[in-house]
Amino acid sequence: MYNRLIVKSFSVLCICLLALYITLPNFFDNKLFISKKRINLGLDLKGGASLLLNIDLDFYFKEKLSMLAGEIKETLLTKNIESNVQNSVVTLNNIDDYKKASVLINAINPNLELNRKDSSILISYKSHYKNSLISEVAAESINNVQRRLDKLGTKEVSVQKQGQNKILVQVPGVEDTKQIKSLLGKTAKLTFHLANTNIAKVQDIDHETTVMLKDSLGNSYPIFRKTEIGGDSLVNVSVRFGHLGKPTVHFKFDSIASKRFAKITKENMGKPFAIVLDNTVLTVPTIREPILNGEGEISGNFTEKQASELAILLKSGALPAPLKIIEEKNIGPSLGEESIKAGEVAATISIIAVALFIIITYGKLGILASVALFSNVILILSILTLLEATLTLPGIAGIALTVGMAVDANVLIFERIREEIKSGKRVERAIEEGFKNAIKTILDSNITTLIAAGIMFIIGSGAIRGFSVTLSIGILCSMFSAITVTKLLIELCINPKELVLC
Repeated sequence: MYNRLIVKSFSVLCICLLALYITLPNFFDNKLFISKKRINLGLDLKGGASLLLNIDLDFYFKEKLSMLAGEIKETLLTKNIESNVQNSVVTLNNIDDYKKASVLINAINPNLELNRKDSSILISYKSHYKNSLISEVAAESINNVQRRLDKLGTKEVSVQKQGQNKILVQVPGVEDTKQIKSLLGKTAKLTFHLANTNIAKVQDIDHETTVMLKDSLGNSYPIFRKTEIGGDSLVNVSVRFGHLGKPTVHFKFDSIASKRFAKITKENMGKPFAIVLDNTVLTVPTIREPILNGEGEISGNFTEKQASELAILLKSGALPAPLKIIEEKNIGPSLGEESIKAGEVAATISIIAVALFIIITYGKLGILASVALFSNVILILSILTLLEATLTLPGIAGIALTVGMAVDANVLIFERIREEIKSGKRVERAIEEGFKNAIKTILDSNITTLIAAGIMFIIGSGAIRGFSVTLSIGILCSMFSAITVTKLLIELCINPKELVLC
């Protein structure tokens, strides 16, 4: 029993000291702290960076019509209609095929608007359809930016649509926007292609089927235009370290793409297979053997930071259209200095008031519970630090509220202990029974809240996800402090048989 208490005391002490070590860099700048992670202050407390992005709709529609051009040409050829298709212009070799060609093109997409000019058909989208596409592109771009900058929803990043084709991004507590620009400036369109090994000279390239692409070092590769697998088929992306300790990006396809990948690698053994990101060749590995599990690896001269950034981009998915930063500025805190101080004072007073209430009500047990509540706050702050979460004024109030809610567990435990003592049981037995009986109620109430938080995390996005994460952190830390820390302190200070400090 004594040995168990020593091990438990040492374990809890180590956890609390580690949490304190992780939390302290938020308040002190010192070289003794290894971690550079901090809790960021929100736009209301500190301000941050504001970027206005323009969605390149011209590029989007040009690329969309370019992809449509190939389908139009193949469809016309099936009906023996010879033509030259370039982007939004279909030039017919025989003008008599105009009506027939128009019917076939409209069948591909009824939302196309066709205009005749001599022997050519000019293709564009109908205005109502074009407007719906613009709305879809804007909504998808906003969601993508939100995922790239704030996957868990804990950083309070604000992403809003402005006008038809602009997005306003506000990132709290950020002064250097270099990494943000890097994440937003890449379309992150990942594609997989076979390399054309039949090219002896650049002059031999058939530009309809093959394109010359370069890697980051300037080396050129003849790559088939046909996309074998798209980046939207990725289901998991992670950073791993190779046998030489160099970071690589490991990826896994979904079931459909995995079968396609297996077929490609079976039929093209010994041939190069190019992985292309935003028209830049990342790597051109040779297919050594069939890959049946749908997994692969992107290797290169990556630093750990570059590999992590690439993984974030690929996880978030490709932007539907490039984003251009047209305005950048720093913004000040949205709340006045007096409001911020008033909020901090209110939060501090509420925590002290809760501690005083429980001390007055339960005496020595209340003092021990207050110590446990302090450890609860430290644990919450340490986890928020590791997540590099953003703390707003409502967030500070939320921590104060979490402390108040954590008292509920202590009240339940102490009342059960009182009941056991009144029933005539010894103090040692009353403590054991009190904790044992109260824990069931505590677990039931907290698990139901965690289930609700889990549903919010799965279904929600942005601030809703952030709220679910912080709520879950608060509940888990409260349970640990009430059940583990409080019980340990009571065992150390109340149990006369195992009295260690008093």
